[in-house]
Amino acid sequence: MRAFTHSELAQYDGREGRPGYIGVHGNVYDVSEVPEWEGVHGSVVGHDLSDVTYQEAARKYSPISKLPLIGKLVD
Repeated sequence: MRAFTHSELAQYDGREGRPGYIGVHGNVYDVSEVPEWEGVHGSVVGHDLSDVTYQEAARKYSPISKLPLIGKLVD
């Protein structure tokens, strides 16, 4: 499993053909192929969403249990 820093995660914002990843509680998930996450690329995608923001996004877009785990978020 790949390790991502916060700076590296920010590169995966789903814009201009890049994949979209999010960090949640130390894990990194791929939201690129999840239709519910389209349209939020660049706003929350590419960020660590461990705080309240993720909980709001999960209710609106897709629960974490449905997202592919692809890595770990490191400092």
